[in-house]
Amino acid sequence: MNTVKKVYKEILDMSIEEREKLFTVIARRGFEKDFYNHDEVFDEIRQSPFTIKEASEYLEVAEITVRRWVKLRKLKAKRVGRNIVFNADELKRFKKFKV
Repeated sequence: MNTVKKVYKEILDMSIEEREKLFTVIARRGFEKDFYNHDEVFDEIRQSPFTIKEASEYLEVAEITVRRWVKLRKLKAKRVGRNIVFNADELKRFKKFKV
């Protein structure tokens, strides 16, 4: 699969929240240089954490369900201060395999 089709498919596979974050990254960087490689574009979105609210919207469940999954250690999360945040790749993995 050529690079353009691969990138387009990856964007289509993203949740709306991930797409918003991606386009924010693109807008913020603007056109600093003429060429960006795949990792430069997608690594930043993968590093941007999701909140409980964003995770629940992405997983299509209530926030309390996400909190329960974290408490039961079914879903990996990190604490940043008093907030619980999630890695985008972890949410994708969990959504793909959740029962």
